[in-house]
Amino acid sequence: MREPHTRTDERGSVIFYVLIAVVLLAALSYAVSNSIRGNVQQLSEDRARLYASEILEYANIMANAVAQLRLRGVDDDMLCFDDPNWGADDYDHAGCTDNLNKIFHPSGAGLTWTQPPSEAMDSAASPDNIWHIYGDNEIQDVGETCGDSSCADLILVVDELAQQTCIEINELLDITNPGDVPPTDTDMGETRYIGAFGYSETIGDEAGGANFRGRTSACFQRTAAPAEYVFYKVLIAR
Repeated sequence: MREPHTRTDERGSVIFYVLIAVVLLAALSYAVSNSIRGNVQQLSEDRARLYASEILEYANIMANAVAQLRLRGVDDDMLCFDDPNWGADDYDHAGCTDNLNKIFHPSGAGLTWTQPPSEAMDSAASPDNIWHIYGDNEIQDVGETCGDSSCADLILVVDELAQQTCIEINELLDITNPGDVPPTDTDMGETRYIGAFGYSETIGDEAGGANFRGRTSACFQRTAAPAEYVFYKVLIAR
């Protein structure tokens, strides 16, 4: 007579198959997690590149507007960046009495005042999310570099950018980000341009700025407090 079949082997097989299922499920979860993480990272980089393109486009439009007024005979000290949208008279000066000198006026360059994309900013820095026009910095090897106001360049600046935005700006400008982070410079002047140049800093004169030395546009990390990522565009090289 045949011996009754025990279920010990069956129970062992079931446990084995359950373990295989657990391992496979864990592997699948890991793969999905990595895929999602990779897609999010790619999406972040793609968006940062879009914002970087927007910043560069407006900076070029601003540079063309300045060139247009200068070609019409507007002197540098008469160039006016005043506009009600600033919320203050930060850029008002004698040159602003004539609308023909104004960047943001139909009789002048006719440029529309706007803000850089808020999504391009470092939200942790509580950014002011506005453009700045400074007249107290010179860019190393752009125009003359002499360390005083006679060599200061007129620059358009947006600061408090997200690191990835800064990286993408340099990628679009074919500027190397050393170690996959933006180049550096200690500090910059922040004197608004109201018809007169001064001198505070030379940007790009340090070892960390070698990759953007002589470039009319670049993004770098300002390492002096508050440390931040800064994009500049030279509007007038002197």
